[in-house]
Amino acid sequence: MERLNIIRKRYFFYQYSHGEELMKFRRIVLLALVFCLAAVCGASAYEAEIKKMSATMADKIAGTEKAKIAVVDFTNLQGDVTELGRFLAEEFSVALAGAGKGFKVVDRTHLKSIIKENKLSATGLIDPETARKLGQIAGVDALITGTLTPFGDSVRIAVKVLDASSAEVVDAISGNIAKTEAVKELLANNLVLRKVSAGEKRKGKTGESLQVVEADGFTFQLEESRFSNGNIVFSLLITSIDQDRKLGMYGDERSRFFDYNGNEYGGSGVKLGNSSHWGHVTNTLIAGIPVKASLTFKGVSEKIKSVALLDVNCGFHVQFRDILVSK
Repeated sequence: MERLNIIRKRYFFYQYSHGEELMKFRRIVLLALVFCLAAVCGASAYEAEIKKMSATMADKIAGTEKAKIAVVDFTNLQGDVTELGRFLAEEFSVALAGAGKGFKVVDRTHLKSIIKENKLSATGLIDPETARKLGQIAGVDALITGTLTPFGDSVRIAVKVLDASSAEVVDAISGNIAKTEAVKELLANNLVLRKVSAGEKRKGKTGESLQVVEADGFTFQLEESRFSNGNIVFSLLITSIDQDRKLGMYGDERSRFFDYNGNEYGGSGVKLGNSSHWGHVTNTLIAGIPVKASLTFKGVSEKIKSVALLDVNCGFHVQFRDILVSK
């Protein structure tokens, strides 16, 4: 009995003396459980929405009596293929293939080979002639296309069934998926590099076509790359696409560029609007209003005439390739 009392006293003394640590541990465990539950719920909601949309689309395809279909990469509103678009197209392709509605689905790997071999554009499939060619070569009756639009805390998905002989919209559905951590990561990697169209006649100061990258709701336009007092300065115009948003940029080694000899250079300064710093800046961008920005790299040899890759770190990565450097 005496021994039991000693054990009890030691237990209560431990609780008293370590009470704060125990409470902290319990809070950490509780927070971890909450985050895990949120992640699981987000993933479940995403899977449920894709399953629901693909089931509805399968019924609509069956109603058109199309015997063979192909799912092409989904794009953003500018018609650019994105990583999230490729992922969702793959998800829809698998779901439709297993729907059991009497139609066949062309394997997407085979479809990509056909597009590449015949030099067809995955972003130009709404064009009747291109759609007709792909329909004939792949032997499909309908093409499934999709567009993705980030909107607040969700991503809007619009999926269409196109007649392969005319590119006319036979049917369509739309839905929303939540911006889970996984979806945000794919959105952050939507680094779609494209040249400004020739019809706009927009040229850089050195005469080359401007490079524009769309990422995470912003457009990044590389205006100029030049030597200045032994440094290379990359000048950009950045625009928030659909809403007023804060943007951060790193000007230290987290932003970097590579030359064609494989050498890597870390940043030494950044400017965004009126904010400048050697390491990191943050500014609020007004929707639709371009803001000037620049990245500086010190101690670079003036023998460098072009840059293989510029990697701008904004918490997500924005990349430009094959950049001419002016003196």
